[in-house]
Amino acid sequence: MQVYEVAGLPETSPVPQVLAIGKFDGIHVGHQAILEQARHYLEPGTQFAVLCFEPHPSYVLTGDERYLKSLTPRQEKVRILAEYGVDALYIVRFDTAFASTEAEEFVKSHLARLHLKQIVVGRDFRFGRGGKGDVDALRTFASDIGIGVTVVDAVEENGAKVSSSHIRHHLGEGRVEAVEALLGRPYTMTGTVVHGDARGRQIGFPTANLGGTAEYVPPKSGVYAVTVEISRPTGHEHWFGVLNAGFRPTVSGQDFRIEVHLLGFNGDLYGETCRVSFLRRIRDERKFSGLDELKQQIQADCDTAREMLGLPPASR
Repeated sequence: MQVYEVAGLPETSPVPQVLAIGKFDGIHVGHQAILEQARHYLEPGTQFAVLCFEPHPSYVLTGDERYLKSLTPRQEKVRILAEYGVDALYIVRFDTAFASTEAEEFVKSHLARLHLKQIVVGRDFRFGRGGKGDVDALRTFASDIGIGVTVVDAVEENGAKVSSSHIRHHLGEGRVEAVEALLGRPYTMTGTVVHGDARGRQIGFPTANLGGTAEYVPPKSGVYAVTVEISRPTGHEHWFGVLNAGFRPTVSGQDFRIEVHLLGFNGDLYGETCRVSFLRRIRDERKFSGLDELKQQIQADCDTAREMLGLPPASR
């Protein structure tokens, strides 16, 4: 998949394209419905393209720093969209200048530069200065330059529209199973194992301290049952694990960390890339009287995780 980071859009595309447009924060089941609809228009000789925006428009328009974090930072978005067969990803730099683009100009000056066969968007798609452009305006402006527009209805879960904001809320409450239902897959964070305090190793439960995750929307502090995929030059390994997300109050931690203990693993992970997928929440993070009590609790957490995941008990 080709990734283009642009201030506007490239001057042209060499082949006809079917273009899905949206924020695609999370690539949840609603976004997936848009991608699936777009695929229906693909023919031999056409490309499947996606256009999204960075940083999140809500951050630029409101200054809300929560939107500096993403459910799917760029590396995650690229990986998932590639799995959907996307050929080209246009990442438009969203700033105050771009936000002032009039709706008609966005279509007739920007989108017109691409060799588009069809545009596919969600029902609530808005564009142009002040969000004045809606799907009816998109249809009108695109029709003027010979481009068709398909509008996909919102996907609902339990009577409510699936949205990235709902997923962010569930994640902030630690409801990772609800997040999985709306994403259509477990919530995932990818990072590189870096050196930590080595306290886990001292008490018999070595942990991998995952660095490079600051761009992700963090889950609620607590302990989770997870799966871990380790990417090595020789291939991929898959493990179950117990993950702590939080500030480590027992050892007076000051920064939010993602640390995971791999069940049954014995080896060195420093420098390795790991992808953790959140499956179940075990408990809240809390402060213990000392390392001995913490060790007992971690053992209990491992036992609970094994039970949740249907794994056999650990041999003592």
